[in-house]
Amino acid sequence: MKARAVLIFAIALGGADAAEAAEAAAGRYVPGAYAMPGAGIVPPTPGVYWALSNVYYHGEASGSTPFGESSVAVGLKGDIYATVLAGIYVPDWDLPGNWTYAMQAALPLGYTRAEALVGPADLAQDVAGVGDIAFSPVILGWHNDANDLWFSAGLTITAPTGEYEAGDLAFIGLNYWTFTPSVGITKLVPEHGLDFSAKFGIDINTRNPDTDNYSGATAHLDLAVTKSVSENWQIGVITGVLYQFEDDDSDFANARDDGFKGRSIAVGPLIKYKAKISEANEIDLSLSWAHEVAVENRMKGDAIFFNLSGKF
Repeated sequence: MKARAVLIFAIALGGADAAEAAEAAAGRYVPGAYAMPGAGIVPPTPGVYWALSNVYYHGEASGSTPFGESSVAVGLKGDIYATVLAGIYVPDWDLPGNWTYAMQAALPLGYTRAEALVGPADLAQDVAGVGDIAFSPVILGWHNDANDLWFSAGLTITAPTGEYEAGDLAFIGLNYWTFTPSVGITKLVPEHGLDFSAKFGIDINTRNPDTDNYSGATAHLDLAVTKSVSENWQIGVITGVLYQFEDDDSDFANARDDGFKGRSIAVGPLIKYKAKISEANEIDLSLSWAHEVAVENRMKGDAIFFNLSGKF
């Protein structure tokens, strides 16, 4: 059944931090992370689902980037590797209509390397460890009777549990809480093997207590159009759009007319494979690449996503 485990892909990367306009040009959203087939589907079958989501991002910033309380980096380059272990639980509740309730948690493990010119010196740092843990206490899903239109809505809370030290150039965690309400929709056209999916969310952050910097709220939209070319294979294209609509609040951002608000558009291909383990069990694998083509106030680069998911 197509709806078995795809939701985990759509929210498992909530704990993986990447680069956007914000303190140290870093934020939680990787453009294209939620662009995948079935992004609006909540599994309707009760049980425990799992996902292993992996991301590699390389980006470079040509201008100045703030980090710490008052430091500025020039020519920032960063490499980010993250593996996110996620689980979702769908209880056996008899909800009215075609509604489903679920909850989810994600544990990221990551490695970051960053280098830049800080003052007169070239600085390079790397760090590895646990990232910021994300959990979703409420996820609601709905589908029509024909099973070709799916809708989801939820709230993801990301806690500041990751490796972080004020003034460091490289870090795993961001040292502030993030609340992300999101909605997703998937429209299937079975007779043509098509899947149209969209995921929209807003990252609302708290202030970093160590630096007193505030990273402005950011909206992000991910789109995917895929086609089944066989019983097991899907191919398609993805798009990720980041739009920071609230100014940062820091000495660096307040000195700029644009509030250091970030923008990004990324596009790329996607391929997905469904591996049949048995008649009752399968594993979904997907590989996608998101190339940023238009960027403001953030690092510009490429992200590669490799995801696996299934049901216990």
